[in-house]
Amino acid sequence: MKCLTNNQIQLLIDGELSANKMQQYKLHIETCPYCAEKYADQRLLALGIKDLLNNAAILPERIPEFQLPVKTKSQKRINRRIPLWVKVAAVLIPAIILVKMRDKPQQDYKPTPEAVMMYETSNSVDANTAFQENMITTTVTDENGKVIKCETN
Repeated sequence: MKCLTNNQIQLLIDGELSANKMQQYKLHIETCPYCAEKYADQRLLALGIKDLLNNAAILPERIPEFQLPVKTKSQKRINRRIPLWVKVAAVLIPAIILVKMRDKPQQDYKPTPEAVMMYETSNSVDANTAFQENMITTTVTDENGKVIKCETN
């Protein structure tokens, strides 16, 4: 016979089995040390619970009172639905943004020939020399990329 489950052991403790099954389970518990230990632990636990319930029945002031909520006819389930326009907007807005981003041309920076020449000459010179010979150009642009201020030291 296979080892007993906790449910089977509890049925044996509670006496909720047929006489034949009860005899089989007791025989198995006598021969299996694992099941015997589980049976003893579970039986002690059941006896402890029984004692607690008996003590609670003797001292009723310790038993909390439970009140079940009573449903009244005025309580109705509120069904909130999302309006159709919100659902449509949730789909269309990201789609429009994706289309706009996909169709937007990529603008690459294309330096002027003078800027390339200035860069090539300044790479062979250290920063102090470049500053002294007015080789450094400072350019300030706005958000749209238009040059606001351009200075050479």
